[in-house]
Amino acid sequence: MKIVFLFSGQGSHYRGMGQSLFEHNTVFRNSLMQSECIVQKLLSRSLIDELYSGRQEVFDDLLMTHPAIVAVEIAMFQVLQDIGIQADYVSGNSLGEFAAGAVNGVWSVETALESAIEQAKSFTREAIPGGMIAILHHDRKKLESLYDEFGLFLAADNFEGHFTLSGPLQELSSFQTELKKRAIDFIRLPVQYPFHSPLTKGCGMEFIYYMENLQLSRPRPGFVSGLMGEEISSLSATYFWEVVSNYTNFPEVVKLLEKKGPCLYIDLGPSGTSATFVKYNLSKTSASHTFQIMTPFRMELQKLKDLELLMEKVSRS
Repeated sequence: MKIVFLFSGQGSHYRGMGQSLFEHNTVFRNSLMQSECIVQKLLSRSLIDELYSGRQEVFDDLLMTHPAIVAVEIAMFQVLQDIGIQADYVSGNSLGEFAAGAVNGVWSVETALESAIEQAKSFTREAIPGGMIAILHHDRKKLESLYDEFGLFLAADNFEGHFTLSGPLQELSSFQTELKKRAIDFIRLPVQYPFHSPLTKGCGMEFIYYMENLQLSRPRPGFVSGLMGEEISSLSATYFWEVVSNYTNFPEVVKLLEKKGPCLYIDLGPSGTSATFVKYNLSKTSASHTFQIMTPFRMELQKLKDLELLMEKVSRS
């Protein structure tokens, strides 16, 4: 069975993500403390304080959520590496590609965090205020004309009946009101910008210029692009902008990986979002399995024990 590490992006974050690991797992804590030093140097702000001080306000400051997601996912990877779990494939969704790149060796942890911060700065300087909304249990085709009417854009297809829209704040608010009238389930994501939409086009130039001056390594075998839905061996200077500004098709990623044979998909993101997406994309005849570690319920320590037991069974089969 192939091992796949999955990394999620904006919208999967929350204050306290990974807190039980930070408090009880030395590898996770040391990794986050290294990221803390990098963030402190670049922003003069504390990543640890933002995550674990018990603040109650909404966690949607992009300058902190961008590096926080990347740092937590990299720390989770280092925990799995420490207990001997290695991936055959890695794949990120949106910002999750930053962590996937670090895991694959495309760039260092420090460069991944610095780049996440630089990208966040590009958005905060230039992007129009906006947001994203996930539609649940509804046929996208039947809603297409409505979200077009409200000036919204298809940001991502996640699985059948579940997709994400992006757009300006006022239009999103009006659209939510309409969804409530029609009794259509949705979740408003904790983001302030219209990721994965044409509205981001004008704010990427500084970040792309920054990326042109970086020396990135070629992806090693096993780097599956969440943007392209295929395994890739080269990256353009615009790639890490496109992963957060272009439409993404998660079912294509799963389709590609399923062709590799049965997989164990391990979600290293904060909320188990990617594992859920995979689960609903698998065919009824698939021999693959999904596993999530971090959740808002802070069951990570038990989940790690369960994963080690599962890996023992996989190795014997």
